[in-house]
Amino acid sequence: MKKRILVCDDEANVRTFLSELLSLEGFAVVEADSGASAVAAVARDRPDLCVLDLMLPDCSGVELLPRLKAADPTLAVIVITALGTVDNAVLSMKAGAYDFITKPFDMDTILMAVKRALDFVSVSRENTVLWNLHKNRVYYEEFIGDCPAVAQIKALIPKLAFADVPILITGETGTGKNVLAKQIHFTLSGAQAPLVYANCSSIQATLFESELFGHEKGSFTGAAAQKKGRVELADGGTLLLDEITEIPYEIQAKLLDFLQERSFYRVGGVAPVSVDIRVIALTNKNLQEEIEAGRFRKDLFYRLNVIHFSVPPLRERGDDIALICEYLLGLLRRKYNSPSIRLSASAEALVRGYSWPGNVRELKNALERAFICAEGDVIEADSIAPEDHGRHGAAKGLHELVGEFEREVILRRLAFFKGNRTATAQDLGISLRNLQYKLEKYDLR
Repeated sequence: MKKRILVCDDEANVRTFLSELLSLEGFAVVEADSGASAVAAVARDRPDLCVLDLMLPDCSGVELLPRLKAADPTLAVIVITALGTVDNAVLSMKAGAYDFITKPFDMDTILMAVKRALDFVSVSRENTVLWNLHKNRVYYEEFIGDCPAVAQIKALIPKLAFADVPILITGETGTGKNVLAKQIHFTLSGAQAPLVYANCSSIQATLFESELFGHEKGSFTGAAAQKKGRVELADGGTLLLDEITEIPYEIQAKLLDFLQERSFYRVGGVAPVSVDIRVIALTNKNLQEEIEAGRFRKDLFYRLNVIHFSVPPLRERGDDIALICEYLLGLLRRKYNSPSIRLSASAEALVRGYSWPGNVRELKNALERAFICAEGDVIEADSIAPEDHGRHGAAKGLHELVGEFEREVILRRLAFFKGNRTATAQDLGISLRNLQYKLEKYDLR
């Protein structure tokens, strides 16, 4: 994404020179000729840097600096002026300027100052993200994993700081899309920033526009007072739209307009309402199939698909399952005040070997059931009953269910170790003789 620079100078020739110079260097340039237009540009375009003339027709640069910083505290400002006195330089730096350059200046001087200031902005924003991640860790379940796909997701999150683009998260049911969305919010926003959740599948189609954008008093029967919608309630924070494909087709166009303009109209309203929010959309469906079926707008998909996280299913995450299992057990130990409870070696082997079609959610539920039912400090393998087997519990006994589960685990671990029985037995935490017995028992010879 191009870095955006605001050039604020009342002299048109100076603005033109700087705009052309910075555009040739690959920057996106916004121009302003007064203090008022500069403040509006910062709020509207969210530049990374402002090159500011000290003398403007409606105010001085020193007076304007605090207003620009109030609009965006991370904005870096380089002051340029023909009045290069020590007093002016000191006042500018005290007001929050990053650098001070006197006119006339050459191209190398301004470009070097611009690149230094942008590097400073990048480091400052990254530090803010890391601080928020540390400070707000208490507010969310962490998105756990070290596999390449998850590592790639985690590496991208800090780069989204102050990026004004929607985020799309896709993946199977139970993979942790909501957990990832909350981690993104609390990493990139302050603890007090609102996080507004909307499950699009649970909102009635006839009420969807009002729920999302709000309504004015008297706009329809029953509208006894003005109501703010979830978009407006999320101002300054994040709007999390779960099951995005369930939004009625006609409302999708209004959502697209909002994402493009960053403003909307309440139902029955005549004045636009502007907000500053981050939109995160979630779905477990294939959006291309939804588009081909005529249920989802292609233009909305393209607008949402700027930043796309595809969360892999648990069966494709290798050793992450052991990390996630230990993390979930830690949460359960604190929840039930049972710090000594742990999994037996055979239970750990079962957890690692099962495919978990319900992903992290199924694993979490299975562990919690076993945790609640544990009679001692060790959870044995037969205490962990996967949900898909549990659906047929009326037809099969517990012993048979555990046997089916154990057989599947052994098959998977044998395949993983390419038929090496010694390695498989060591991984399962049982003796080679015991493994031979189970292979015969389950007719796996």
